[in-house]
Amino acid sequence: MNEKRFDVEITEVPLSTLNLNSLEIQNFRCFEHLVIEKLGRVNLIVGKNGMGKTTLLEALWLLTSGVSWPVIHSILYSRNELVRYGVMADKAQREQIEAVNSFFAAPPHKAQSAHFRIGVKEAGELIPRYPYDVDENGEPLFDDDATHAEGSLIEVELEYKGSICIKGHPKPGHLLVQDLKWLDLPKEKDLLEDVITNAIDEQVVFIPVKGLTWQAQARFWDKTTPRKNKLILDCLHRLASDIAEYRFKGDNIEGQVRFPTVSTERFPDEVPLAKLGEGTQRLLSLALAISIANEGYLLIDEFETGLHHSVQANVWREVFKLAHKWNVQVFATTHSWDCVEAFQEAAAEDKNEDAMLIRLQHK
Repeated sequence: MNEKRFDVEITEVPLSTLNLNSLEIQNFRCFEHLVIEKLGRVNLIVGKNGMGKTTLLEALWLLTSGVSWPVIHSILYSRNELVRYGVMADKAQREQIEAVNSFFAAPPHKAQSAHFRIGVKEAGELIPRYPYDVDENGEPLFDDDATHAEGSLIEVELEYKGSICIKGHPKPGHLLVQDLKWLDLPKEKDLLEDVITNAIDEQVVFIPVKGLTWQAQARFWDKTTPRKNKLILDCLHRLASDIAEYRFKGDNIEGQVRFPTVSTERFPDEVPLAKLGEGTQRLLSLALAISIANEGYLLIDEFETGLHHSVQANVWREVFKLAHKWNVQVFATTHSWDCVEAFQEAAAEDKNEDAMLIRLQHK
């Protein structure tokens, strides 16, 4: 089989020390082998349709979340590769095995299992830990040094018969799991809650093209502090300087919809944030997501969604500022040249951050 490779052209501003300072992907979806030599704190990924921009974000989501099942299910459902919820366990397992096959550029066959690997460049080797003894409670003891990995790395192996093995460093740990049990397919509501909880726990937020759900926005707001809320309010002033206050209306109880409201000079009585336009709503989602991704990662598919070209540079300026303030590594995609120009404008002004503009193309 001829190997499909990709050229990655990189325009860079000085690179700082980051958790992910490079990226290598092998046998994941359209990427038989992709290497990005350098990553920045704020990274914008461009390329024609079909070059794998969203796939690159999915790979990063799997890596930074430790290949969690809510993330796996969310990716498959969002692409309509897995469409059933709450089916019988045996059927759920067969459907999941078939769906997970789509993760592999070369799927498994009877003679050979399939592997994909995502991590920093030359991350090293993941050597599984095996239990060598048990403690006083009967729990297995492991050798914590049984890996040669020197950076973030995940490996997933799927056998033709359906057995799956997931390894990772530093998470989910490099324990070899034989015949890992497939989970029951979650109902849509339960999956949404699991993805939100995972984002909060792992400090990794993925914003799809359609944006954050109101449930995610409200839960993220619940987790903010007064100090963070002040910075988020300052961020909103980029697009609406007369906002005096914002909050989420509605009680955090099942069945009740919650939505952001603001008071302004024009609207001294509280009004829905939607009254100020789609751009302000998008900016709030970005700011809330960065606050949750504190010390972690923010992934944004089609950054420009809902943002007029005239405000995109200001929004990028806030992303740079908050990413530095809360130590977040940002990855975004775009189809828009206006977005690229706005990104470059904000990056050129920034004195504390490093930015990378990455273009994917077939080699």
